[in-house]
Amino acid sequence: MLVGEAVKVKFSIFKNRFAFECGSHGVTLEKIGGGICLYATDSSHEEIYCAMPLGLERDFKDSAYYIYAPNDHQMLLRVHKAVMLVDFEGKWCSTNVKDFRVYGSKLWGQDCLIPWKDEYTRIYNAAEKARIAAGES
Repeated sequence: MLVGEAVKVKFSIFKNRFAFECGSHGVTLEKIGGGICLYATDSSHEEIYCAMPLGLERDFKDSAYYIYAPNDHQMLLRVHKAVMLVDFEGKWCSTNVKDFRVYGSKLWGQDCLIPWKDEYTRIYNAAEKARIAAGES
C-alpha cells in the first residue's frame, strides 16, 4: 500500500488471510481457530508487534474490512463501526471499541493499547473521506 491508500477486503472460503504493507510496516488480517485477528507486523509479516482479536468469525460473516494507510507510520482497520489505529512509530494501538483486548509483543510491551482520542477519529474520518473521493466502495 502507498500512503493515503485504502483497500477493501472480504473473507471467502478460498481466502482466509490478507497482508498489507506500507513502507517498513504491515498488518495481517486472518481467520484463525474460528475467530478473526488483526496483527501489526513488520513489512515481511514475520515479526508480530501485537495481536488484536476482533471476535468470532460468525459475528463477521460477509463483513467488509477496510484497511487504510493515512501516513508513513500509522495504519487503520475498520469493520462495522469498529476502528483500530496502529501507530508503528509510537509502538501502540487504539480502538473505539470498549473493553477491547490487545496482546503486545516483548518489543511493544503487553500494555500497548491506549485510550481512543478525538484526534484518532479525525485521522479515520480523513482516510475515509479520501477513500470515498477515490471512488472506493
